[in-house]
Amino acid sequence: MPQHLRSVGGVGPKYDRIGFRYWNTPGAMKEYIAKGDKGRFLGWFSTLIQAAFSFAGVETVAVAAGETENPRRNIPKAVRRVFYRILFFYVIGSLIIGMIVPYNEPHLLSAQATGKANGAQSPWVIAVNNAGIPALPSIINAILLTSAFSAGNAFLYVSSRYLFALAQNNHAPKVFLKCTKRGVPWVSVLATASISLLTYMSTTAGSNVVFTWFQNLTTVANTLTWISICIAYIRFRKALDAQGVSRETLHYKAPLQPYSCWFTLCFFSIVVLFNGFPAFCPWNTSKFLTAYLGVAIYFCLYVFWKVVKRTPFIKSSEADLWTGKAALDTMMDGPWPNEKPRNIIERIWFWIA
Repeated sequence: MPQHLRSVGGVGPKYDRIGFRYWNTPGAMKEYIAKGDKGRFLGWFSTLIQAAFSFAGVETVAVAAGETENPRRNIPKAVRRVFYRILFFYVIGSLIIGMIVPYNEPHLLSAQATGKANGAQSPWVIAVNNAGIPALPSIINAILLTSAFSAGNAFLYVSSRYLFALAQNNHAPKVFLKCTKRGVPWVSVLATASISLLTYMSTTAGSNVVFTWFQNLTTVANTLTWISICIAYIRFRKALDAQGVSRETLHYKAPLQPYSCWFTLCFFSIVVLFNGFPAFCPWNTSKFLTAYLGVAIYFCLYVFWKVVKRTPFIKSSEADLWTGKAALDTMMDGPWPNEKPRNIIERIWFWIA
């Protein structure tokens, strides 16, 4: 990222100051389906699902709470760090990408035209190649590969724990409760890891096409997860009010709540509802299925559980807010070492990790 900032300012092998050149020609936003402002709005809206794909898994810090030392101290700290990392690496990174690579860059368009993508078509690699910096593209590709491996490892961990938790609550077969002597739910890990075999579909279809299918399916599912989290939090707040529990007694209080939660719920609901509009212009069956199949499965599972299992709706005044709290309070009373960084290197590492 620092190198790309230098390219923007003209500090590079070619001494070519890019600045906001590409925001003028060909423009900051590409028209999509329609012309003018409407086309630019549709272009922006069509990228929201792809953008959400990059943010998938930010809720992992909460999922890991059950296996975290001193969660009341470490989880709030991790949440704040996630916010700043997203701001720096994603938001500022996306801004820089929009400045150094135009949307009509031939290498970007070739991936869409051929249905195949490789590391050379990454906007980061394209920017380095255009700047004329040798060897750096290979280094960036290596970084992207390690990042992808790390993301896959994190998602395997989270998905296996989701499946294990479902089995604990009698929402999945008991076989997924089997663990090794060290507590690893190996059946859940194998079951979730087997899904990765679907990636071999790329051997028969264009890899870019298959990636887009999985990207849409998983991102819609993850967005539905965020919607569920918002609903759960709103219900949690109502239960606190109904049972006379002050918000000030909570160990972590997110700012701007519950208003930001309501905004997030409405925004993601609109995105999920209209994310498949490109499938109608013109009609495309695969795009329609990848856009709405996850939504159909989501509601079918909900209806199945409510109708077939006849589970009741819980009133806010009857919601269980206390199970497990006493055990957690007892655990928190124990001594917890509070490590402090001894030098600048440890300070940077503590901030990253």
